[in-house]
Amino acid sequence: MGTELTVQKTRLLRRREHELRAAQYIRMSTDRQQYSIANQMALIANYAAEHRLEIVRSYIDEGISGLRINNRHGLIDLLNDVQSGAADFANILVRDVSRWGRFQDTDESAYYEFICKLAGVKVIYCAEVFENDGSPISSLWKNMKRLMAAEVSRDQSAKVFAGHCRIVGLGYRVGGVPGFALQRELVDASGKSRGFLERGQQKALQTDRVVLRAGPPKEIAIVRWIFKSFVGGKRETAITRELNAKGIASHRGVPWTPQMIGRILRNENYIGNTVYYRTSSYLRQRRVINGKAKWIRKEGAVEQVVPRNVFEDAQRIIERRVRRHLSSDLLLKKLRVLHLRLGTLSADAINRAKGMSCAAIYERRFGSLRKAYALIGFNPPGDYNYIDTRGERETLINQLAAGIAAAVPDVDSQLIAERTGGRLALKDGSFISLRVIRCWQHPQRHCRVWTLRRSAKQSPGVAVVVRLDEQNKEPLDYILTSRDRFPERPQIMTEAVVKKRYRSRFKSSTDLIRALKRQLNRQVERAS
Repeated sequence: MGTELTVQKTRLLRRREHELRAAQYIRMSTDRQQYSIANQMALIANYAAEHRLEIVRSYIDEGISGLRINNRHGLIDLLNDVQSGAADFANILVRDVSRWGRFQDTDESAYYEFICKLAGVKVIYCAEVFENDGSPISSLWKNMKRLMAAEVSRDQSAKVFAGHCRIVGLGYRVGGVPGFALQRELVDASGKSRGFLERGQQKALQTDRVVLRAGPPKEIAIVRWIFKSFVGGKRETAITRELNAKGIASHRGVPWTPQMIGRILRNENYIGNTVYYRTSSYLRQRRVINGKAKWIRKEGAVEQVVPRNVFEDAQRIIERRVRRHLSSDLLLKKLRVLHLRLGTLSADAINRAKGMSCAAIYERRFGSLRKAYALIGFNPPGDYNYIDTRGERETLINQLAAGIAAAVPDVDSQLIAERTGGRLALKDGSFISLRVIRCWQHPQRHCRVWTLRRSAKQSPGVAVVVRLDEQNKEPLDYILTSRDRFPERPQIMTEAVVKKRYRSRFKSSTDLIRALKRQLNRQVERAS
């Protein structure tokens, strides 16, 4: 009897200790709110001290908008830990409802809180006037706060848009990286230059402004050659091949593509105009291409690089080409005839066929080549699910890159995109290569396998390989290895091969980043 009482008392004590453990979630909207995180931590720490709670974990999203969850790695890790049962705490401390998120759909905000509630973890808003105890008054206050948080984002968005329109109307630059042969100059309120901004740099003072300037003479000469070649009869593909053959780098540091050439040919910056609102993504929603009637344009704001008559000739060629292929019925008719003639279809076959529009036209018009194929009754052989999920894999790469850049010192936060994934540059000249590999069923071996391919450009450094699960929806594990261990030829790997060849495997991105930091620190110590 005495033993039973002792065991029960011990369990009650352990439960009590668990109920006093808490994690804190911190979110800062922009990098310029330099004291926001410290202020939130101080307020949460005071609340924890008053209520005798022990903060054992911290989840932080720095410079991240609260409109969506996609790029909020701190909140994603928090929810993953709660759902997986790895959470060693019973409370989540958040400053207020707006720090949890400014979701435009208030049900989304409630859903993420409900996930925690189902797992037995309580979300506490430390600075709110109500107690999050599930009472009707608490629910009413909480929903009002969620609506207010969403409305603040909508109101700020409208104000920012109006301010941008006014700034563009004055001839200043609004936006990020300029095009090829263009550079950004920072000027103060009196118009005095403060120097040129490099890629990734931003202005520090609200009173400063950014103006576009013509770039280096060599790049200007290349832009003029592009326009001259296009007006002279060369297509974007031919111009791309010639630039890459000469080893001329683009402004992104990657090989030229026909899409890059097309953007240059349509860019009014080269005739002295600044243009704003060509595309829009209201409150981080779907990107929309706006008509020319909605554009905000300021003429004569930039030094003219290309003669206006040459630019107008290029626009007439583009418009004539669009009008020539304007009819969707005509496009499909030609595609149907090509299918009957060849018996099959592909992007290369379409591009090689005389009298056919290029494959990119079909992709833009119908959304994808497969959608155009479906309209003429052609079902291409093979599994093309990897194309549909390409965007999800790119999002996973970007999320992982952001998490590594935020946690690992000496890492450039700018992801260098590759066809097979991406790279993060380190200050010592090496790279962290990121790769996502899909799972598929091998028809002969009757088991799940993954294919690992070496990229065309090998970079020194470490590599992170993310294996997807059987549904290719979620990461199965994270492999930390070196680039020199990548096979020369595509390697089909079973589960047994993975376990034998790659021992540094992790179930979560958090564990991966910890191991990556340790490995890089050891390399620095050996080098010193």
